[in-house]
Amino acid sequence: MFYIVESDSQIDRLLSYKDEKTYVEVISSNQNYHPLLSYTVAIYIRPASELQGFIVPISHDEGLNVQKERISNILNQFTLLYTWDKKQLMYHMLIKGVIDLQLLYTMVNFDRIGLPKTNPTYNYYYSKFSDYQDVGRIIPLTKIFQKCEENYETAQTVMQISTPEGFEFYNDTATSVFLMIEKQGLRIIYKEFLEMFKPQNSVFSIEDNIVYTYYNLYNNTSRPTNAFNSINFTAIPKAPEFRKTIIPQNDIFVTYDYDGYHLRLLCEQVGYKLTGESAHKQLAKLYFRKDEISDEQYQEAKQINFHAIYGKIPPEYAFLEVFEKIQIYIDRLWKQFNEQGYIEDPISGKQFTGKLCNLNPAKLLNYLIQSLETSRNVLILRELLIYLKDKESKICLYVYDAITVDFSEKDGKEILEEIQRIMESGGKYPVKWKHGKSLDF
Repeated sequence: MFYIVESDSQIDRLLSYKDEKTYVEVISSNQNYHPLLSYTVAIYIRPASELQGFIVPISHDEGLNVQKERISNILNQFTLLYTWDKKQLMYHMLIKGVIDLQLLYTMVNFDRIGLPKTNPTYNYYYSKFSDYQDVGRIIPLTKIFQKCEENYETAQTVMQISTPEGFEFYNDTATSVFLMIEKQGLRIIYKEFLEMFKPQNSVFSIEDNIVYTYYNLYNNTSRPTNAFNSINFTAIPKAPEFRKTIIPQNDIFVTYDYDGYHLRLLCEQVGYKLTGESAHKQLAKLYFRKDEISDEQYQEAKQINFHAIYGKIPPEYAFLEVFEKIQIYIDRLWKQFNEQGYIEDPISGKQFTGKLCNLNPAKLLNYLIQSLETSRNVLILRELLIYLKDKESKICLYVYDAITVDFSEKDGKEILEEIQRIMESGGKYPVKWKHGKSLDF
């Protein structure tokens, strides 16, 4: 039976599988490169009913290459498509309704799963030509097909899992949001950036003095990490020599930081009202029973609050209304978890189940607060991306309680106030902002 799809009749025959479970995988020009810096070499398609899949050459030296748009149009008629990394697929073609298998596995099992790396020929090409941008084109199509067949053996086990509550939120909304932020990139001072950050290979993620990031959603709390090419963008060192190497593509960076974000998220859940003043300072006034708080007392209050947020309420302050409410909330979550077997993020619907290991009341609260942070931020980021769609200013970096905008003065300063308004949601979540000609504020 044929497996290389090249002729018109073979291509049209793919539509006969449109109503069944089908796995699709993109073969890029180099899997080490950021997806934005690679192109499509071939598409592997495996209907669940077939004993083997099909490989469609798009830009391969051995194939009678098919137009990518034609395959994209066909796949958009499929009703149940699965892929290993949906965001990576979206760089190559936009197909509606695709299910991300890594995300599915992580959300159900609270663990990671990887593809096999056992194909010797495929591995040989990548060991010998790891930085060659077109390595995917010189690997024989038969070997690419074999590699994809091996990948499918792992993928098909995950394809049997039913999508859990909250899956659509992350599979569709969150994936699209972080894709749009990644595409913006960060401008760098090339030589200095390489000296400080030491990427594995500069060509993997840097082009024309723009470095590209990659958000990973496959984490137990759904809180994304952002590391690519040996650079961790969620933990950029605070030292000026690192941050001065990252500069705006427009005029200035403007970073918005949420005030006491986790504390405010928790207080909203327990029904304790905070004002627009610093959340840590408000509680510090209760701890120290004074209206003027010193810097040392402020820092001490932050530590108290940090421990309280994660379930370790100091006994000497347990009588305060805020901590009484937090304790009631913790007890209710733990009771609910033990009685029904899960608790649920009230925004995304994501469930935390008994498959999480070594849980206790404090750890359960920790997972929920980080999930709430992520799900609320995804909605805020989506609103901001829509607002900035027709503007030159763009979101270029997201780090948990902070969003950085690459601001263009052509848009006018009023957009900075509108961004703040969107983020604050009617004053419930105050932000402060700072700006500069680099990330060294």
